[in-house]
Amino acid sequence: MVIARLPIPARMVWQWGIEIMGKRKDTAWQARDLAQKYLKNIRQAIPLSDEQIAVMCRVINADDHRVNTVLDLGCGDGILGAAVIEHHPDARGVFVDFSEAMIEAARKRFAGTASQHRFVIGDYATSDWLSLVADDAPYDAIVSGFSIHHQSDERKREVYGEIFDLLSPNGVFVNVEHVRSPSKWVESRFADRFIDALYDSVTRRDPNASRDEIARAYYYRDDKQANILASVEDQCEWLRAIGFSDVDCYFKLFELAVFGGRKTG
Repeated sequence: MVIARLPIPARMVWQWGIEIMGKRKDTAWQARDLAQKYLKNIRQAIPLSDEQIAVMCRVINADDHRVNTVLDLGCGDGILGAAVIEHHPDARGVFVDFSEAMIEAARKRFAGTASQHRFVIGDYATSDWLSLVADDAPYDAIVSGFSIHHQSDERKREVYGEIFDLLSPNGVFVNVEHVRSPSKWVESRFADRFIDALYDSVTRRDPNASRDEIARAYYYRDDKQANILASVEDQCEWLRAIGFSDVDCYFKLFELAVFGGRKTG
């Protein structure tokens, strides 16, 4: 699809919260407006998000794996950790995000059982974050959703190593992630699919929204600067090199991938 480069309507910019400023691009996600607009408008439009979460849970629950502690890294509103805890209601969850607004949303999700869990404002861009979660280690499951791709490839590998060290024996790590397409053609197919999903979601609230307008906002959104995408193949190889077993991409829809591995031996 070829779309002329036109100014993004201000209405769409503020509706989706896609403005981003600053040298370190991912810090824009600390903004309350951006966090709330993402949770309200974008997260629910991610194609096949329910299926991704179902696959994540299937991997974690395989072989009757018991989860007593789960870490949700870059947790947003805690949707992934909550899915794990739904299957393991006695589990203690530790939810980490560097956005105060996201942590508030996660705490709200667990309003009735918040005292059972920990909600931590922490930035894993450096290894300092480990001191914030060490007291609850080791973890039987660690999950992350659409977060680690904001780190450099070098830091991604380091984070995966830190996750490995935090896992209990037979612990499972699953990353629900945005990954790099192998070609521009495949990237375009993903863009078409995501725009269709956004269009369906937006028009349920605003029947007058046009697909072209949504496409312009998607293609020229400034938050792309915060994405440092790596292929799922490379990331699976990094996990294997660290020592993870049973590493695989368990689900993939273009640039949406669910992958991870287990700590065994």
